[in-house]
Amino acid sequence: MLTSKEKIIGAAIEVFFEKGFDSASMRVIAERAGLTKPMIYYHFKNKEALYLGLLEENLELFCQQLEALLATRAHPRVILSSLIDLFEQTFARGAKVYNIIQREIAGNGHFVALLTERYFSKISLLIANFLRKGQQQGFIRPELDAQLAETSLISILLIYFSQENVFQHMARFIDPHTFSREAFRAHIFKLFTVGAPTTKTGELK
Repeated sequence: MLTSKEKIIGAAIEVFFEKGFDSASMRVIAERAGLTKPMIYYHFKNKEALYLGLLEENLELFCQQLEALLATRAHPRVILSSLIDLFEQTFARGAKVYNIIQREIAGNGHFVALLTERYFSKISLLIANFLRKGQQQGFIRPELDAQLAETSLISILLIYFSQENVFQHMARFIDPHTFSREAFRAHIFKLFTVGAPTTKTGELK
């Protein structure tokens, strides 16, 4: 059975996803959670705290998983493959939350500066450092600017995994294999690495 806090967070994700931050209200969130407004204020002092809290919880988890992945001694080929997996699993687990985060970034978000300082800049630097290390090891293409390549890589991953429904519709008009997981993974390796494309496990084909 869900706790009252878990009910609130679940309802808040749905309401913020549907209405955005400005149009969402604590009253609607309380109704959606099947609780009273005082119950929400017991856990969260206001709408801003609730909104920021659910975004930070998910971004903090992603950062922890990213740091752990990049700290391994695995070959960069395996790490890059696992990085793709991490983005896929993250969106599969919380697609609506990350849609909210993307809207926060794309528009005039209320907390974009704070989230950039705490999370987005950290993610950017971690992946750029991984790419630089990969260049030193002869795996990542040496002509790439690591920081710009990081921006390109994240953009591709975000678009692919957040817009999966679009690609599914596009498959009606284009060869479905073009947008398959295997083709997408191979494309990433072609763009950023030296050598042959790889399979899902990171092994050379």
